[in-house]
Amino acid sequence: MKFLVFLSAVALFGHASAFHGQMAASDYLTNEGGVYQNIYLTDYNTRSTYSGYLRGGFNGCSSSGCTLQFSETSAGGYAFYASVWRTSDGCHNIDFQGALDSHHGYCCGSLPCDFTA
Repeated sequence: MKFLVFLSAVALFGHASAFHGQMAASDYLTNEGGVYQNIYLTDYNTRSTYSGYLRGGFNGCSSSGCTLQFSETSAGGYAFYASVWRTSDGCHNIDFQGALDSHHGYCCGSLPCDFTA
């Protein structure tokens, strides 16, 4: 029984700290598809980097999450979908939806900012 409690605690700790890193965003850009931002993630644990194309930018994702695909820009080639949004209090949120063994994380204030998910 004690062993199962220990495994549960290890699983919870691993889940809570699966992603520790930074989220950043480019300035607002425009192309024939409209306004967008590039969203960048840096994983401090693995040193992996990812980027995604957010149509409408964070201004377009304030009331509900916008889904975008992140592609690894460091060696590895991993890609995943996540949902991102900014709340009215200025917090930038990301839901990894299980990718990178992570779930919801957020940071408040301007980007870039550090967070754990």
